[in-house]
This record gives sequence, structure tokens and C-alpha cells, in this order.
Amino acid sequence: MPKRYAHFMESLQLKTKLLYLLLSVAFGLVIVGFVGYYNLYTMKKNVDTLYFGSLIPLNELESLNDTYHHELEVSVYRWNQGLINNDELANNLTLGLEHVNQNWASYISHDKRPEELPYIHYTETQIETMQSYFEEIQTLASDHPHKSSISLETLSDNITSIHTTISKLITYEISAAQYERSTLLAHHQNSLMQLAIMLGVILLGVMTFAWHIFMQIERQQQQLLQSAQTLQHLNTKLEHASYTDTLTGIFNRRYFNLVYEREFKRALRSAHPITFIMVDIDFFKQYNDTYGHLQGDIALQNVAHVLKSSLLRPGDFVFRLGGEEFGVILTDANCSDTHKMAERLRFNVETLDMEHKGNKNLGILTISLGAICITPIAGMNNETLLQSADTNLYAAKERGRNQVVFATTL
Repeated sequence: MPKRYAHFMESLQLKTKLLYLLLSVAFGLVIVGFVGYYNLYTMKKNVDTLYFGSLIPLNELESLNDTYHHELEVSVYRWNQGLINNDELANNLTLGLEHVNQNWASYISHDKRPEELPYIHYTETQIETMQSYFEEIQTLASDHPHKSSISLETLSDNITSIHTTISKLITYEISAAQYERSTLLAHHQNSLMQLAIMLGVILLGVMTFAWHIFMQIERQQQQLLQSAQTLQHLNTKLEHASYTDTLTGIFNRRYFNLVYEREFKRALRSAHPITFIMVDIDFFKQYNDTYGHLQGDIALQNVAHVLKSSLLRPGDFVFRLGGEEFGVILTDANCSDTHKMAERLRFNVETLDMEHKGNKNLGILTISLGAICITPIAGMNNETLLQSADTNLYAAKERGRNQVVFATTL
């Protein structure tokens, strides 16, 4: 009876925790919904302000029209009527043209759509023409003080022309802004609809799942113990798989990191030598290029098998470090014996007699080995051992490959 009561209490506690969890998830989804709605609303408001609040580009274009009318054109008329002298006219025209250039430079500095560029280029050409026209007026007013030398009719026509050009650009900007706003509103509505549908589906799914869990929880409790035992067995297999290279069946780089650190510390404590050998298949890229990657995988498997079958002691480990590189750790053995073992590994791979046309030396598959055998001392960095083996491997390749470069000092 107490045991059944304990199971009942555990079941009740599990249900309560699950209920709290589901309520928390539901509350979180509601919060997400509100946050999403607020962000979408803020985005709409900001873009609305960008297009219909500031209207900076339109203001700059309007300012251009005002400058041509109220500064440049009016100055010429006033000069023609004798209200200002030549110097004042020249100064007003210079200031007005600078104002035009500043406003136009500011306008074109904003982001422009590709379809807008032809309008901008045309308007820019017109502005440059007007620039030359008013500079010519400055010259004429200076060289020919007679007011009859400047045609007011031509002035009016030019101002009307540039006004029409800029007005067309303003109209285009307004229509583009209105189109962007309508697109934004459509996206805004779609986003709200998608958000509502998504939240509804999620909430419905959560509630359906909760109902299913509540209905199945009693039966699942009975299965929990069996599942736990099965899971433990699977975890053991998974742990083994996580340490094994799937292609070659030998240990992988992950397990190498664990074993290397463990054996290095053990050798340091016991003052026994440790040997690390780095192995690389000679000209393996050429092998893949010549025979294909499938045959390359077979070559990797064969080399891994030779290395593994050649190492029989419990303190010997072989790993695939990546690509065509392998690593070998030999413990509790003197340097003379491990040197012989390295040579044996090289010889055993050579005796596979696998054809390798890319290997110009022998025409068969071979390996190069860089080895280091030392007794670790206090303060020694375990990375130094790896670097030394890598350096020796490089030396073996430089000396022609299919050989062992072995060292007993760093």
C-alpha cells in the first residue's frame, strides 16, 4: 500500500509539473504574440514616418525649385530693373548656385532605386545646363553692363524648363513613396495574419499534446523503467560509436584527445616514456584523383586495418585524426622498441602492394611517419609532443616519403 501511494504521489507531482510547464509555454506564446504585434506596429509607424513624415528628399527638391525661382530668377529681374548692381547680382547668383549644388548633392546621397536613376541623370543634366546658363549671365553682366544683353524671355523659359523637370521628379518620388507605403501595409496585414495563424496553430498543438500526455501518462509510467534500461544500453552503444570513426572502425579524433591527455599525465606521474606517431598516406590527393573517392575510402580502411592489426598490446592505440592522417600512441615501451614498431607499421602498409600511380617513388601505396618518444617532465606542455611529431612527419615527406623520422628529444 505505501508503495502504491508513493507511485500515486509521484504521478500527481509529474502531472502538476507538466501543467505548470504547459501554462508557462502558453503564457510565453501569448507574450511572443504581443511582442510581435508591437514590433510590426512600430515598424509600420517608423516607415510611415520615413515616407510621409520627414519627406527629406522631397523637401530638397522643393528647395531646388525655390532657389531657381526666388534666388536666381528674381536676382536677374531685380538687376534688370536696376534694383541691384552687377556685384550684388554676381554674389546672389554665386550663392544661389551653391545652394542648388548643396541641395542636389544631398538629394542624390539618399538610397535610390534602379528605375529612378534615368530620372536623376536627366535632371542632373538639366541642372548642369542651368549652372552654365547662370554662369554665362554672370559673365555677360560683368562684361556688358547693358541690361538688354540678357534676354528675360530666355530666362523665363529656362526656369520653366528646370521647374518642370524637377516637378516631374517630385511627382515620381511621391508616387514611389505611395507605392512603398501600400506594399508595406499589405506586408503588415499579411504578417499579422501569419502571426495570428502561427500562434493559433502552436496553441492548438500544445493543448492537443497536453491532452494526449495526460491521457497516456499512467501507461507511460509503467514503461518508464523499461525505457530507462533500454536507454542505458543505447547510451553505452552510442558512447562507443561516438569514439569510433565510422569509415575505418578505429578510434576517432575525439577519443584521441581524451586518451592522449590521460596517457600523457600517466607517463608524467610514472616517469615512463610515451611515444606518439603521426602517420600520413603519401600522395593521397593524387590517389583520390586517379582512382576516385570510393577507392580512396577503401585505401583508408586498408591502412587503418594494417595499423590496428599491427598494434596488439593494451597500451597501444591507433586513431584516425582526419582525412588521410592517423595517430598512434604507444605507452610503457622503450624508445628502441617503439622505433622498431614505427618501421614495422611503414613496412606492413608497403606490403599491401596497393597500386598507386600517383606515387612516383614506388608506384604503390605508402605512408610517411613522424614519431617522438620522450619521458615527460614537470612543466612540459603536452602540445609540444604533438608539434614535434608533426615536424618529424614533415621532415619524412621532405626526405622522399615512405620513411620514418624518429626523435627522442624535443
